[in-house]
Amino acid sequence: MKTFLLAVAACTLAAFTSYGQTVSADSAATPEFKPQARQFATELNVNPFNGTISLNNSINQLKFRYFTTHNFAVRLGFNGSRISASSENSNPYGTNSYRFSEERSSTTIGVNLGMEKHFAGTKRLSPYVGADIIVENKSASHDITSGQTETNVTGAWRITSYSSGYPPQTIMNFTERGYTRYGLNLVSGFDFYMAKSFFFGYEVNFGFSQTNFHDIEVKQSDMNYNNPDTKNTSFSFGPNLANGFRIGYVF
Repeated sequence: MKTFLLAVAACTLAAFTSYGQTVSADSAATPEFKPQARQFATELNVNPFNGTISLNNSINQLKFRYFTTHNFAVRLGFNGSRISASSENSNPYGTNSYRFSEERSSTTIGVNLGMEKHFAGTKRLSPYVGADIIVENKSASHDITSGQTETNVTGAWRITSYSSGYPPQTIMNFTERGYTRYGLNLVSGFDFYMAKSFFFGYEVNFGFSQTNFHDIEVKQSDMNYNNPDTKNTSFSFGPNLANGFRIGYVF
């Protein structure tokens, strides 16, 4: 709570300081702090509760806005990541020779596309409403070589464990599931311009998302493998708070 209050106080002080420095210019020439047509904006996300700075929001998106007019903007959010790992362990000598290797990878790509309608507000405050369409896909694969046996897993990574009984039983679990996600968000927020083309703000949204997890397919070179029945989906609906304050600029 102390960190949060300090962050709010800092933002408030910056806003009033900026206002005090430009009050005479405001009354004389009424400078325009807000973006105009054919300008872009981007932003970072600051979370005062844990002291972190990240990309735009909780899913680490890069977010851009293009203002077609002074009060209408097109939104584009993009996130992409790839995880890959490989390992190998072998001993080709002696009667107990062995070879084990594995490669794991997953790729996630997501896009948010939407629009914003801004309202008059004040010289520095720009409230808005809008909507986003959400599309995201994650793929995963896991290739394992153990001796002469090759195993190929698509749709997830395989984790092998053994039971504590005797004889121990092999237990197969899966993680890093692939999926396809889509949804729609209605958004509401504000931009407060502390200086020309420099703002902080906040945003909330209300919407739904549907996640369809990919089928897991296992192929093994020395046997016919019965693929697990892993079809499932998840659905979410309701309000969602963005992860911290937005700080951005117009260019």
